[in-house]
Amino acid sequence: MTTQIKPERIKINLDLSPELYETLNDIAQKINGDNAEVLLKAIALMEVAVEAKQTGKHIWIADENQNLETEIVGI
Repeated sequence: MTTQIKPERIKINLDLSPELYETLNDIAQKINGDNAEVLLKAIALMEVAVEAKQTGKHIWIADENQNLETEIVGI
């Protein structure tokens, strides 16, 4: 008999504006995921950005030729 251990999860409730909820749903649809997946990836991206800033690095968006287009600021 194989026993699968599910990772511990904590359930939270969020109060979102209708606009933010729509944005969350739109992103979930674009990544073929759900709202939880969007939030998990957003938190992971934020963690990378904060760690980069703390070490004096910058976050940029580059085009297909690796030309820097936009710097992400305000994090």
